[in-house]
Amino acid sequence: MPDDPAVTTRSRGSYWAVLYQRDFALFFVAASASTLGSAVVPVALTFALLALKYSATTIGLVLAAQTAPAVVLMLLGGVAGDRWPRRLVMIAADILRCAAQALLALILTLGHPALYSLLILAACVGVGNAFFGPAEIGLIPQIAPPDRLKEANSLLSISGSLSAVAGPSLGGLLVSLGSAPLAIGLNAAGYAASGLCLALMRVAAHERKPSASVIGDLRLGWVEFRRHRWLQLITAQYGLLNLVAFAPFFVLGPVLFASIPNGARLWGLVASATGVGGVVGGLLILRYRPLRPLIAFELSAALLTTPLVLLAFHIPVLPLAVGSAVFGASLAVLNVTAQTTIQERIPEDVLSRVNALFSLVATGLGPIGYALCGPIAHIVGPRSLLAVGSVVILLSATGLLGSRSIRGLTNKDHLVEEPR
Repeated sequence: MPDDPAVTTRSRGSYWAVLYQRDFALFFVAASASTLGSAVVPVALTFALLALKYSATTIGLVLAAQTAPAVVLMLLGGVAGDRWPRRLVMIAADILRCAAQALLALILTLGHPALYSLLILAACVGVGNAFFGPAEIGLIPQIAPPDRLKEANSLLSISGSLSAVAGPSLGGLLVSLGSAPLAIGLNAAGYAASGLCLALMRVAAHERKPSASVIGDLRLGWVEFRRHRWLQLITAQYGLLNLVAFAPFFVLGPVLFASIPNGARLWGLVASATGVGGVVGGLLILRYRPLRPLIAFELSAALLTTPLVLLAFHIPVLPLAVGSAVFGASLAVLNVTAQTTIQERIPEDVLSRVNALFSLVATGLGPIGYALCGPIAHIVGPRSLLAVGSVVILLSATGLLGSRSIRGLTNKDHLVEEPR
């Protein structure tokens, strides 16, 4: 179906009109297939390795081997996304991830693979993730109409939340049927589908400034990052959220539930509510465009404390599930708001590098939070750590709401000069 400019105008189109854009529709299918496959793998891979009598230490090493390259190579991924056509960078990443997951499924089917082969294949997926992510964020403004950028990000967020709900359940079902390698193979198929959809896209070439060196490219990205005070603040705050909100919730929650009857099943209900809340939050930000997006960001950050407070005060499961849904909804609003604001405010030719810097700090602190959460909770107690984390987040949100660079930033429809 040919693109129709009429569907891009807000007055005549719906909130879903961006899906009628051919290139974005292909991109949406690519992202959804890739995300769903990735959501299936953690459960399937863990149980596949357990079935082959691998230790918990080995499983941790395999998961770390996939995570570490995504952090270490993130900045290089940003450089690649700004140097070369982003669609081609993403296709190359999909080919690498597809091949690695297909081989992983094969060797798990054939027998008991050596640890080094598991680590190498997991690292290949991590390398693909490092280059795919920055290019993906930079490509969205090239294929979504400027007045539909927020809707595009919202729809992608909704798809991700649905995958977060359906993926683990599908992975668990396939494991229960004795087909854990099949689940990993489905992830490979998802990457193949993603690459095919990206190959079918017709993205106009953007002229790129000549690059002297990788270091020079990184320096230019850093200079642009430092120009925006609001970006520095939300990047630091997102890193703080990883340390004192995400890690305690996802690590200490299961620990606290492990000591009660049917704890695993009940925690599964709470965790699933997070994905449901993510869908609700995606729909909310799809329809509502805040005049001052970073105020919405800070309010969402404050609401992330809801399940942490409920866990700290022994609140029953059903209210906790509601709090978990609030967590998911707030996280969706926070992510879409941050992503859209960055895409609207940062020049296209450095967008991938700036987003890589944001992601490196914002999500790179996550593994540190996961590593420190257990030892600190052992010293102060899980519920005390959850309470302290909630207070820290609320104080940070309150403090940043007082910042002129946060309060004064308006959305693109009311674009004004940034407060300094």
